[in-house]
Amino acid sequence: MATGLRIEQQNGFRFTPWIVGIVLVVLLVVAGWFGYRYYTTGEQPPIPVAFAAANPEVDESTVTSEQKDSHKVPANLPRYISIPALGVDSARVMSVGVKSNGELDTPKNIFDVGWYDKSATPGSGSSALLLDGHNGGPTKGGVFEKLPELKLGDQITIERGDGKKYTYEVAENKTLSLDDLNSGGMKRMSESASDVSEGLNLISCTGNWVPAKNTYDQRVTIRAIAVE
Repeated sequence: MATGLRIEQQNGFRFTPWIVGIVLVVLLVVAGWFGYRYYTTGEQPPIPVAFAAANPEVDESTVTSEQKDSHKVPANLPRYISIPALGVDSARVMSVGVKSNGELDTPKNIFDVGWYDKSATPGSGSSALLLDGHNGGPTKGGVFEKLPELKLGDQITIERGDGKKYTYEVAENKTLSLDDLNSGGMKRMSESASDVSEGLNLISCTGNWVPAKNTYDQRVTIRAIAVE
């Protein structure tokens, strides 16, 4: 009896490493699958994991009052933007163009706003200004972090280089997938939301960070109309 009992215990001991090995393999496969999904689509795993969630190359340094005051642009170009409903007060506006791959560029600093230099200028009376900005960086929220919260009728003010100010009221707030925005949405964002008034359109990232594409999978789009 003693011998038989000892043999059963040995068999159990030999079987246990196989179970542990199978469990480890399954866990590795599951982890690999969720890692792949996150890398290619930005889909978050069911268990919170400390993945990178923003572009690590952006500048998160605070823009000082002195830097704001010393910011100069030509008289007819946008110099500052203010959005009282979001707590944005005189954020610097920088001229931006397009990247070599055709994408709209953005300012380096997450607290600055970019004005597309081929779009309208404030006070032109027609078409639309097109501005973009960051929703944040790896550790800080950006100038447009709360852009999805803008409501219809909220006001946005642009101050030009000569000090003149122009006010716009939000007429539309939509969140689109990056694919939808690139499939005709950008043309719409280059046009005014009004047939008779100048427009101001804003774009920022939102949604999930997709490492494979080095960007977010959605964009929040704001269309506002000039008011007297």
